[in-house]
Amino acid sequence: MSTLVPRPSAQRLRQLLKTSCEVFQTVYNPDNIRNGNKILRKKLKGPAAISYYPVESPVKFRHIRAAYPMFEFPNTQDEHRVMMNELRKRRGKGPPKKKEDTGRRRR
Repeated sequence: MSTLVPRPSAQRLRQLLKTSCEVFQTVYNPDNIRNGNKILRKKLKGPAAISYYPVESPVKFRHIRAAYPMFEFPNTQDEHRVMMNELRKRRGKGPPKKKEDTGRRRR
């Protein structure tokens, strides 16, 4: 002979669920309404994204060049730019010549 244990009522199960949510610090949502808690519980991506990029130094090369004008520091970026412009001009890819002024004004 087995003894049947009666099932707890729906109200009693809801009370159990509410208490369980309080104990385990989860959201009590008996109606299963979409509320975004799944997304809010995720770890934030901001700190990981910030740590991916290197920290920029507050002292730039131009600051050093301005602080020590007696030394001639090579400006490799500018030299490279000028060299590339010259190569483009030789190939005919440079900027077009400016229009010569004819001396007349447009009114």
